[in-house]
Amino acid sequence: MKLKHDRIPVYVLACVLSIAGTVSADDWTGFLGPGAASVAADAVLPKVIDDESNVSWKIPLPAKGASSPIIVGDNVIVTCSGGQGDKQNELMVVCVDKNSGAKKWEQKFWATGRCFCHPLSANAAPTPATDGERIFAFYSSNDIACLDLDGNLLWYRGLAADRPKAGNDVGMSSSPVVVDDVVVCQVENAGDSFATGLDAKTGETVWSQDRGKTAVWATPLVIKTRDGKNLVLVQSADKIDVLDPKTGEVKFQQEGDVSTISSACIVGDTVITPMDGTTAFQVSSDGSIEPKWSQGQIKAGSPSYQVTENSIFTCNSRGILRVWDRESGDKKKEARIDGSYWATPIIADGHMYCFGDDGTFRLVNLHMGDDQKPEVVQQHKFLAPAKDGADTKGEVFLGSPAISGNAMFVRSNNFLWKFAAE
Repeated sequence: MKLKHDRIPVYVLACVLSIAGTVSADDWTGFLGPGAASVAADAVLPKVIDDESNVSWKIPLPAKGASSPIIVGDNVIVTCSGGQGDKQNELMVVCVDKNSGAKKWEQKFWATGRCFCHPLSANAAPTPATDGERIFAFYSSNDIACLDLDGNLLWYRGLAADRPKAGNDVGMSSSPVVVDDVVVCQVENAGDSFATGLDAKTGETVWSQDRGKTAVWATPLVIKTRDGKNLVLVQSADKIDVLDPKTGEVKFQQEGDVSTISSACIVGDTVITPMDGTTAFQVSSDGSIEPKWSQGQIKAGSPSYQVTENSIFTCNSRGILRVWDRESGDKKKEARIDGSYWATPIIADGHMYCFGDDGTFRLVNLHMGDDQKPEVVQQHKFLAPAKDGADTKGEVFLGSPAISGNAMFVRSNNFLWKFAAE
């Protein structure tokens, strides 16, 4: 493992909400929360989740999607996209009232780039992002729409216009992050591979750089310097770069074997990355980022990490949940919770909320004594609407839940739910 950097003084804020001054504490601003941090939420959520219990509202969606909802103010935003055939180029943004579930507005656009993706996924795979004033809806076709909170289109870019080979056979899913009035998009693939920073107000290209020609589905991560400067961590298959979001300049680079699916995360003074299994970087006493430990056994799988003050959680495709010590990387617990997951679970109030791609929800109790393992304490299967007399199948959950206050917002291919304690 090779290390190259210019010893930038950095530290990670426990609260990343300062990235945008107009974002409130109850906003869920993008993939896995503010700054894509993937940190356990400070919320008390219902301990029973099913079709009736603790359902504040449920609304049908116009089309499928693998993206997660985001929340800004009283708005819940979710993206959708058309299916195969003549509707596959349809791109949608839906806004509903957080409190009532009433639809506020819906916008539809048409893709300019490649729409092909795996049948399980969708063009609406990347999760949108917000800076508190604008919504940035990004799609697998590498189209990005910027709207205000009333649904008015402010600008639109087809990022593949100059890079027509950008894309892969199963679809793209890296989500954008917004920092310092720049929207950072990662489009790494075997064709025209690049990352770019767009002016949040105008959509004009601020910077663009070529990237490695291997498909990456991970989402960039925002970190912050001690002097208040924001940086963005971007994963490639063979390295991790920390970029200046205003210029794209590489400030820090670590080479290694990096997961192309699970995303890095932040907790306290530790940056946790899926490199060489998992490598943690600690913010040292002088403010520089230094490797802390590397543990080849920690592999995040398709879902990304979830982290708490003391622990790292991973869940693989066979439903094996493992708990690791955040300070050392040592294994603490292991339990079989069963199920198949693409969506990253969320943690709140000592419980993990897991939505499977077969429609099965599992609530896992993480309140563990020395001799106790994580335990599934509630389970329910959500069924999709029957079509044309076919057997009813489970709902498909691919997007991770969002949290606002003490409520959880979840999307499937067919519906958007709000769950809150009655």
